[in-house]
Amino acid sequence: MVMIFFLSTAKGQENGENEKMITFFLDCWDCDFDFVRQELPFISFVRDPLMADVHILVTDSNTGGGGEKFFLNFIGRNELKGFDNEYNVTTNQSDSDDDIRKALLKMLKVGILQYYSKAGLTDNMNIEIEDKEDRKADDMIIDRWKKWIFGLQAAGSYQKEESQNSSYLVLSGNAGKVTEEWKTNFDGYYGIDQERYNDEDTTIINRQDQTEISAYFAKSLNEKWSAGIFTTYTSRNYLNLEHKTGMAAAIEYNIFPWKECNRRVFAIQYWAGVNYFDYFDKTIYDKMYETLWSEGLEVDMRFIQPWGEIELGLEGRHYFHDLSKNRLTLESDISVRITKNLSIFCELQSEIIHDQLYLPSGDASRDDILLQRRKLATTYEIRSELGLRFTFGSIYNNVVNERF
Repeated sequence: MVMIFFLSTAKGQENGENEKMITFFLDCWDCDFDFVRQELPFISFVRDPLMADVHILVTDSNTGGGGEKFFLNFIGRNELKGFDNEYNVTTNQSDSDDDIRKALLKMLKVGILQYYSKAGLTDNMNIEIEDKEDRKADDMIIDRWKKWIFGLQAAGSYQKEESQNSSYLVLSGNAGKVTEEWKTNFDGYYGIDQERYNDEDTTIINRQDQTEISAYFAKSLNEKWSAGIFTTYTSRNYLNLEHKTGMAAAIEYNIFPWKECNRRVFAIQYWAGVNYFDYFDKTIYDKMYETLWSEGLEVDMRFIQPWGEIELGLEGRHYFHDLSKNRLTLESDISVRITKNLSIFCELQSEIIHDQLYLPSGDASRDDILLQRRKLATTYEIRSELGLRFTFGSIYNNVVNERF
């Protein structure tokens, strides 16, 4: 399929045209704004969303093929309020940055054209569009991988000084397949992190080994319901886990249809499963191994609007044999425009912890504490970040100059 789309202003515009010019605010993290302004110099982009006639909100999600799917939401304001349009652009994993920005530019042209047509400004534009064939991409591609995507990664480092040296090695792999009906994913990770300190006749070694293997299979039941099966394997000496094997089944309901996930998500997930634990050292509950059943409930919310973005995740879980052994986790990422120039953002991750059944018995040594060789008992963990963003200056400057 070949499509040609051309958009430009015609010569000989009348004086006073600025009085009826449409202004656009491009709200896009991944867009090359300088490139857009260079290619569309006749389009008036403003830097203040409150001064725009059209707010272009661009979001993206990863595709099963390793690329990205961009959602371009054109939201009319002022006299164009209620005149909204949505388009999408899908890129491949192999696409270059230039390929991506050109694809986004073409769809921006399509969206902008709708508003110029609505305002009766198309007399001052040259428009050409041609579609030579009427075929879908799937009809033209023979996929020998059957939609499977694979990834491998290896990294390592070594550093040496007179009294100490350190090294680490990381190996990881991933395989996944995403279709409208099924989502399948396999992940594997293996890491070694070692530090050696020499103090006269004493040598202190800190070595952390970690192995993580996981797989899940998710089925789309309808536009709101999903079901899945999850399996995990973990080995990590920091958590006193020589072997941990688990399996869980889950059901998920999204209040909004999943086709709207680029703008809003309100998903509720319930899961229940079983885990087998094999410990390096005897735990504080006098266990070397045990099998435990558990369940959890999770709520995920995501809202992307012209005024800002909110992401919230709340999960509660507990073991069946003792309901007091539980954990509550809250994750949030909020960004809100306070004024036309000022916005505030806040990130918070916090946990209330009462399920550290894996803690080894006995007191931690000074070396264990200083080198963080083992997890210590705690009833909470908190990480937060709060900040302000402020911009000011001309909102109508569309000139591009990248010298120096």
